[in-house]
Amino acid sequence: MATSDLIRRLLDDGDAQDLGDIPVDELAAAAADHAAEVRGARLFVILAEHPRAEATTKALVAVAENADVLAMMEIASWLGRGGQVSRTHRQGLGRAFLERAADRSADYGTRSQALKAAMIMAQSERSLLRRLQADLLDLDPSDDGIYLRHAARVAGAVLAHEPAEDLRHKLTELADVEDAEDEAAVELGLDALRTGLGATTTETALDAFGRARGWFARAEDATETRLDARLYRNCLDMLVAFQEGRTGEDLPDRIDTVTRSAFEYTAYLTVNDREPETSSWLTAKDLERIHWTSLALRLGAVTDKISRSAWLKVAAVMEEELLSVYAASRTMFRRGSDGGLEQVVRPMIVGAMQRELRSLDILEHWIEENTGSAYLPEARSLGDLVGQAREDLVTHRPSGAADGSSPTAAIIEHLPAQVRETVSARIEADAVILYDENVSRTVDEVLGTALAALAGNVDYGGREDVRSFFDVLLLEVTRFVVSRYNLSKATYPGVAYLFNRDADNPPLEADLQHDFVNFLMGSRLAEICRPEARDLGGGRVDVLFTYRWMKTTSELKRSFPKLTLSDLVDRYGPQAISYQGTNIALSMLMVLDLHDRAGAQPDIRDQIGVHHRTVADSSVETAVVLFRVQGKRHTPSDVPEAALTPSGASQARDE
Repeated sequence: MATSDLIRRLLDDGDAQDLGDIPVDELAAAAADHAAEVRGARLFVILAEHPRAEATTKALVAVAENADVLAMMEIASWLGRGGQVSRTHRQGLGRAFLERAADRSADYGTRSQALKAAMIMAQSERSLLRRLQADLLDLDPSDDGIYLRHAARVAGAVLAHEPAEDLRHKLTELADVEDAEDEAAVELGLDALRTGLGATTTETALDAFGRARGWFARAEDATETRLDARLYRNCLDMLVAFQEGRTGEDLPDRIDTVTRSAFEYTAYLTVNDREPETSSWLTAKDLERIHWTSLALRLGAVTDKISRSAWLKVAAVMEEELLSVYAASRTMFRRGSDGGLEQVVRPMIVGAMQRELRSLDILEHWIEENTGSAYLPEARSLGDLVGQAREDLVTHRPSGAADGSSPTAAIIEHLPAQVRETVSARIEADAVILYDENVSRTVDEVLGTALAALAGNVDYGGREDVRSFFDVLLLEVTRFVVSRYNLSKATYPGVAYLFNRDADNPPLEADLQHDFVNFLMGSRLAEICRPEARDLGGGRVDVLFTYRWMKTTSELKRSFPKLTLSDLVDRYGPQAISYQGTNIALSMLMVLDLHDRAGAQPDIRDQIGVHHRTVADSSVETAVVLFRVQGKRHTPSDVPEAALTPSGASQARDE
């Protein structure tokens, strides 16, 4: 078989064709002739996935050496979406990408995409990472300015992963290149922001925040299109004012400024129909957009906007959400040689402070719930301790807790012995949620699928404020469902109802509602949700969410028969839809599924789905997001063989 015919067959059939005894050099030469445009990228993927890695390495390198800008862009995108390359190929391919990036005779687009591809491969190859760092340090400010702009972004991602003073210095050099100035300045601003958020003293935090603010302001001055730089600067203005004690009566104006900037930027971070590049160091735009929106919503919910306590609350929200935004924009992945997730590395700052702020919120809510109880005679003084601990965290002052103990744990020690375990369990359950956010890309996939399915809704697709509002709700409710999928009774006794298999005394809908509302009260949504709200569609809804003019609801049900997600929406959806007739055509339905699946539960991707329905011959279609929470469960060690799905059986995805 002629080599060119083999290449055509590989492209036409898209499978692992028998390569026969064609010499590897001959195959590489033929691959080089087919390396351009989309077909070149497709050939790259086919060769990368071919089982005969020893025969295709040279051909892969030839494609990388000859790909045009379109092919290189698609190759880098495939790698960013998690495309796997055999260890046999990695060193040669990584060097080829770096050589293309360094080739000044090539166009800046091809070079930029080659550098991105090299970075993604370097994430799982330490030696390649060292080569990449060396090439970044060798960047010449006289090189093509547009290429240097892209290189600055890659350098910032590498710097976030492995802080190094020489790479910081290189970014400072690139900030003096006109075409690259704004990108380099933003990366240096993010680097200083990370330092400030992780500071252990007020002085260190103020110094770092000041430097970050200066870099973001420089990025703004360099170009009017850096909405992200303006947003970061506005946030830092508020944080620095709080840290310096300038808590004047201009807080409402500052909140309005940040909120307006956040909504402007989230409009820029539009949803697209491309699969997210979750395996790249560069960014996770969907989550970044949702966290900026969450920041705006939470700030807008601050009712008392002139007191010291209001400033403290705003600063706490600001720090927590900036941590989440930073994590979304700088998530680090490493994949093992087998393609599995080997390690997830995030900045060290994403952890201690965020967990502590969330824990204090949950503890404060528990104290409010139990004020007046015989178990809690000192509620006011405990509340004061919570407030002081929160202020210490936000102002980066050392805590008064003993070494090795968190501020929250120190306050819990003041509680009566008989209630300590209850409070600790609730806080530990929340920590599990934060941990899962740091590790699971499956949650990102579930969110991405739901966001794409909502795009056709008249309100979600047509109104930016609606989309922003509902995105935050979707994120938080998804977190609840994911956490209930994973939590054990030993960690959090509050989920015992999910393991209740008593046919004569099954769990109630009220059990799910109590658990869900408790979760919401310790979440970002605490200020905008109200359980048992009346006068919507002529009835009473389980949970109402309100922000500005927008309202939507979450209806909770339990179900016993075996039903698909679509069946559940048909059965309970009309009620959920009926609450929304005078507001946005978006609703949530959560069902406690008590059909016994032999004690097992389906994959989380089969538990959440978007469905579109109308009622009463309406011309408006409502999107119902269904969340199924599986009950009648066993612990994993007790799930029997009967739970297995017969091999080869055709299973509907929503069963």
